[in-house]
Amino acid sequence: MNRFFKFITLLILSLSIPMFANAQPIKTLTEKPAPVQLTDRLQKIKSTGILNVLSPNIIPYSYQDAFTGKLKGIDVDILTEVAKRLGVKKIEPTYISFPNIIQELTRNPSIDLIAQGMYITDERKQFVNFTMPIYTEMDGILTTKTSNIKSKADLKDKTIGVIGSTLYESLAQKWKDQGLIRDYIKFFDNTSLQTALENNVIDAMLADSMTEVSIILQKPNSNFRILSPSQYKSEINLVAGYALKKEDSTLLAAINEKLQEMKIDGTLYEILAKNGLSCFYIP
Repeated sequence: MNRFFKFITLLILSLSIPMFANAQPIKTLTEKPAPVQLTDRLQKIKSTGILNVLSPNIIPYSYQDAFTGKLKGIDVDILTEVAKRLGVKKIEPTYISFPNIIQELTRNPSIDLIAQGMYITDERKQFVNFTMPIYTEMDGILTTKTSNIKSKADLKDKTIGVIGSTLYESLAQKWKDQGLIRDYIKFFDNTSLQTALENNVIDAMLADSMTEVSIILQKPNSNFRILSPSQYKSEINLVAGYALKKEDSTLLAAINEKLQEMKIDGTLYEILAKNGLSCFYIP
């Protein structure tokens, strides 16, 4: 418990990292979205020249650069190209914590889509429509080079960290119920999750492989390491897409058309390669 209080103190003192600026109480998808006025959203976007998006502010997908204040990330690069092909010049972000992002999309008429690939699950499809799959993701375990964690079995007496209201939280709860871990701690974003690992608040983090690869690429001289496929076999392997409102069928069709073009002409591969990833991630 002392380690956790130490971590909270570090977060308060660290003014350069906007970790909890958008944090809100975690909610679950228990209610159907409220009815909204049907409009031709695609035509509205083309007429204004602006694509209004929600960003969970999560590196490396969709986040606000701490130095420039601009929206950046793998998904931002993909959607910027989609917007360009649709004749739209500007992407306007609204930042919100991940646990609340689907609710905000469904109830806020000014938002066009979520600017981060999300796992396409049956539960989420009850509330939103998804584009065609844009990349495949799987879970991984990131720990420190000084840790004695060499496999999933070594987590038995360890505390791990996850992002709240994600499949990783569900998996961590399953592991806890099975006695495979001592406990887990929920965080609102990857920045605070990474900081917790750096300061030994947690022993390892359970997250998607693209996030963990990005952390290593950004800090090649850090004390972090990812368990290899021979050390840990992924238990989550799903495709991700962009979430839109249920009624926005014309916008969905237009975005899918441009994403397919980008797959065929190799633009999607180029964007992943630019971010240090491989075509392995494209389904």
